[in-house]
Amino acid sequence: MAVQWHRDRFRLNMDGLGLIVDLAMIVLVILNLGLILFDWMFSAQPVQAGLARLAPEFTTFYADTIHSDFIFWDMIFVSIYLTEFTVRWIIAIARQTHHRWFFYPFAHWYDLLGCIPVGGFRWLRILRVISLVYRLQRTGIIDLRYTWLGFTVLKYYRILVEEISDRVVINVLDGVQREVRQGSPLVHRIETEVLEPRRHELVDFIVSRVVAIVAQTHSEWRQGLGDYLSQLTDDALTRTPSGARLAAIPVAGPRALALIGDTVRELGVALTDQLVEDLTAPENRDTLDSIVDGVLRHAAGDRHELDRLIRETLLDVLDQVKVQVAVQQWKETAAEA
Repeated sequence: MAVQWHRDRFRLNMDGLGLIVDLAMIVLVILNLGLILFDWMFSAQPVQAGLARLAPEFTTFYADTIHSDFIFWDMIFVSIYLTEFTVRWIIAIARQTHHRWFFYPFAHWYDLLGCIPVGGFRWLRILRVISLVYRLQRTGIIDLRYTWLGFTVLKYYRILVEEISDRVVINVLDGVQREVRQGSPLVHRIETEVLEPRRHELVDFIVSRVVAIVAQTHSEWRQGLGDYLSQLTDDALTRTPSGARLAAIPVAGPRALALIGDTVRELGVALTDQLVEDLTAPENRDTLDSIVDGVLRHAAGDRHELDRLIRETLLDVLDQVKVQVAVQQWKETAAEA
């Protein structure tokens, strides 16, 4: 797909003028790099001989005028680069783009090094083209994401960033696990600075879940609880001497046992109904919160046991995070595609 141009985002102001300069500089740097490449190839005798046969006049002109004094012609490009660099530096100072006025050359070091007209430094001007194209992409004037080059660059850039970030995160997590195993104060800070300030929220969450579960499931096990209490009463009466004597009374005995079982069942169900009603009543919420809070505080009494539990839980959580971080998402995305 071709490059997408968004001309509607162009504004005729200082920034718009800067974008025009960027486009001109991209063309200029590409011409300069092409000239450098051509001059490098022209230095080879077979290339000169071949050009002499194809275009003798051009070969003589280039050899006598440009190749023999290539530094002079390259300095023309360098003078333009330095002028553009100086103007942008002044604009950055005026706009206070950086924290200090002298930060600009360090932020654009490749522009300065590329101006050195010696050997490999010239090829750093490629970075100037990349930075200018990136600036245009960031402003939205052009969109290279859907071109073959843009798609390829983004693909491998994301792979590189993911691989590097994964290694960094895993190394950091390894360091945290070593500190935790060696008795780092991290565990104690988690308890005092993370869990303790959220105690009220934890208590409120636990109570809310208990109340909700009891309210939802009470109707399901209400009848079963009554039957269980009745059966439990019948079994207990048959195993006791008093129950045996009561069962031995003709006619009235079995009826008395059945009445006792029904009474126990109804009492148990009624007590359970009242308990559920009290648990779910809004006016009793503070009391229930206090009970659960007391249980949690009592459970946290054994400091060493609590620290061990937090430490082991934290180590397991970090292990799971490392496993997830180690998953190469770009491979899964490529497989799905």
